[in-house]
Amino acid sequence: MIRSMTGFGRGEAGQNGHNATVELSSVNSRYLELQFRLPRELNALEPRLRETLSESFSRGKIYCTVVWEAAPGAAGRVELNEPLAEMYQEVFRQLKERFDPTGEVRIQDFAGLPDIFTFVPTQIEPELVEEIVVSALTQAATALKTLRSAEGEKILVDLSARVKTIFAQLIKIESDMTGHIERYREKLQQRVEELFGDSGYDPQRLAEEVAYLAERSDITEECVRLKIHTGHFEEALSGDGGPVGRRLNFLVQEMNREANTIGSKAGSADISTYVVTIKEELEKIREQIQNIE
Repeated sequence: MIRSMTGFGRGEAGQNGHNATVELSSVNSRYLELQFRLPRELNALEPRLRETLSESFSRGKIYCTVVWEAAPGAAGRVELNEPLAEMYQEVFRQLKERFDPTGEVRIQDFAGLPDIFTFVPTQIEPELVEEIVVSALTQAATALKTLRSAEGEKILVDLSARVKTIFAQLIKIESDMTGHIERYREKLQQRVEELFGDSGYDPQRLAEEVAYLAERSDITEECVRLKIHTGHFEEALSGDGGPVGRRLNFLVQEMNREANTIGSKAGSADISTYVVTIKEELEKIREQIQNIE
């Protein structure tokens, strides 16, 4: 089953009062591109998160946002830097004695001093943090895959219909080619007889001209190859062999090449019309598969 490369997924996990929320959003990309937005204290987890996403996705640009909420009271504590405070106190005393004997040192005077207070974060087991965040990430990845698969089903319906249209045009081309050479011979003979009369032309020369046209405009091989590529495309759509976006893109290129050759070799207005329809469908298919993983 094919999957789209666009979608969104969200996951949340918690333990011991700690909580992690992960959001994933993805857009089209030729390769797998991962971008993370993590709290500073979780930067060390990026390789582990990258590995987890790489196991689930092969293409697409995925943005990963992680929000971490520590348990109440577990964020840390503020401590007074007593040695530094005593040094400031001594400086204040000297200033008072020298410049303002009547002044007083208030507690507010310490509040804005640099480094007078120190924040001491609570140490949480790294294994616990990783377990919670990876659990939330796994949920988000599952949700993203589900949405991408749902989008892929819609694309599959559209592509399958277009493939059937291409097959139908191929059948018309092959049917038209069956009598194309004979019609050309009859038309050429009629034109020659109008110009030169019944005995004014060489039948052998006419036969050679018809044979030359038959060889030059023979599109049997191109039709066979186009049919084969289209069949492989249809197999890839219905298969379950993992990501197929790159393969589908290659097959569309080959199908378009054969269609161009058929259009340039066939000397029939009807065949040219069928080829135009095929190329229109291929262009729409090419646009769609840019969104397939």
